[in-house]
Amino acid sequence: MAQRNLKLDGTIKPAPFPQHVRLPFELPKGATRLQVEFGQLRDYQRQGDRTIYVTVFDSRDSQNTAVSFRGSTFKRFKFSIAEHEATPGFIRGPLQPGEWSIVLSCPPSQENPLSYTFHIRLEADLSGDKIPPIPMTRVSRLLSNRISGGAVSRNGGGNWFRGDLHAHSEHSDGANTVAEMVNYARMVGLDFFALTDHNTVSHWEELAQLNTGTPVLIAGEEVTMPGGHANVWGANSWIDFRTGDTGHVEHVLRDANARGSILSVNHPFSPMPWHYGDLCDYQAMEIWNGPWCSANEMALERWQHHLEDGNPMVAVGGSDSHCVPPAKMTRPNLPGKPCIWVYTEAPPTQKGILEAVEHGRMFISETPVGPFLELRADADGDGVFESFPGDKVNLRRCESIRFRLHYRGAADNRLLLFGQAGLLNEIALGAEQAYEEFTIACEGSGFVRAEVRGAYSVSKGQTLLALTNPIYWGNWSEKGSSPWDSNKRSLNLTGNNQ
Repeated sequence: MAQRNLKLDGTIKPAPFPQHVRLPFELPKGATRLQVEFGQLRDYQRQGDRTIYVTVFDSRDSQNTAVSFRGSTFKRFKFSIAEHEATPGFIRGPLQPGEWSIVLSCPPSQENPLSYTFHIRLEADLSGDKIPPIPMTRVSRLLSNRISGGAVSRNGGGNWFRGDLHAHSEHSDGANTVAEMVNYARMVGLDFFALTDHNTVSHWEELAQLNTGTPVLIAGEEVTMPGGHANVWGANSWIDFRTGDTGHVEHVLRDANARGSILSVNHPFSPMPWHYGDLCDYQAMEIWNGPWCSANEMALERWQHHLEDGNPMVAVGGSDSHCVPPAKMTRPNLPGKPCIWVYTEAPPTQKGILEAVEHGRMFISETPVGPFLELRADADGDGVFESFPGDKVNLRRCESIRFRLHYRGAADNRLLLFGQAGLLNEIALGAEQAYEEFTIACEGSGFVRAEVRGAYSVSKGQTLLALTNPIYWGNWSEKGSSPWDSNKRSLNLTGNNQ
């Protein structure tokens, strides 16, 4: 095919709402490489916090964006897509002839119009090494079915596993390759690791190729919208981020759930606050993002209010890491800081890890080496502490519940217990390993959760070092012990295995 050059240019008027402007172009038969470069848009991107996403869709199915999605970027001003290679952030594979499109996703603006010029070059792919791409359906199966990882500790027949659910690579705004991020996660002892690049799933193929040992690698995407960010894990395809108001965000939530994914609101106060009002039908909230700070403290307070209001939402954490050695360290966030610990009865898989996360059978700690904080309850009074965070105890069988906390960490930390009425008790631990048992008389519905705090400082207050999800009691469905049984959808992870 002879080389062909195209030019797309125009102006977008400012608007007080997000805009998604579609720029169609024809890809002729015989084209095997698409190269795109754009100009004036670059100057607009550099003004303040105006993040504009450039997303490419191919000709396969204009009504099904998950099928036709070929990549997205807000950092690059030049990229290419071919059958055997693509710029990070974009998906390699055959270039089907027909109508393709570039979509500009612009945030609300009351200022000057946006002028854009895209230069598109279509040519034959002359690259030397031609490794066939892995179809996305197979990528999803490779990630969901792999069994790997090792036990952190063994207690009562199950295992605790350590991981991180929020990190980025060069496929969005990270500084490292996928392999470098995975190798670092392995080096610090993580048993599972999710890469959640912004508004793309192009990193999934590399994750699938690397998913041969520890850590278990989890398919993730950070759905990055003008009014807030949300992680999705375990989906079987790309989740469309193009949204505007709260009603559209509810559609994103339903779409993520239908694709077998958990949706978690990220860093609701900083660096990108959550502005979608009272929407709270998501499964989790990231209350711990990177090093502990005041924004995390506000997220923790909001989560506590959700619990007090009767909304049993799961608390998660994530490093939000964007760089590891050998890249230049521009941020202090490193994988595993904070660290998610989940409890499972079987060897870890993506499916098993995410089921434990959605259930809330987990705690968060400062690093992969602790502190360790395990909360259990004796649900039937037989002396066996069989209930974990996320479980609901049936009050028809008891009038009080006996709880046990197992702690490992520094001796000078303090243990705090919280419930429906806020702070219940504060205990000086006084030892590097401790077991604390207590009984609560239960009336109506309620919950108990635990925190470990360190020394007080003027800048950070009493720094959080570890936190459990709650154990609940009260009226609940006989169908299971998940807090989502009565008022949330069921996690449909089996869709990834088909």
